[in-house]
Amino acid sequence: MTLEEARETLNRIDDQLAALFYERMAVIDEIARCKAQTGMPVHHPDREAAVINRLLEAHGAAYEQELRQLYQCVFDVSRARQRRLIDDGNTNP
Repeated sequence: MTLEEARETLNRIDDQLAALFYERMAVIDEIARCKAQTGMPVHHPDREAAVINRLLEAHGAAYEQELRQLYQCVFDVSRARQRRLIDDGNTNP
């Protein structure tokens, strides 16, 4: 594979990742609504650990450190979004 081909492949993957990220954020909005209604805390470390463990079991540990870094960022962004929605009162359907 040439550098140009590799970059084209990455562009395609990045488009897919962005679409999935937007889909994930829409679900995060729903989770924020549920947490606001039930008074559940935004941060749930056990759930985050379970997500990482499930992904490592499903996809292997070849990139474990990188996967953990990626998902730490995803979790940080998700928690910030939930807190912002809850604090701003934007959790109504």
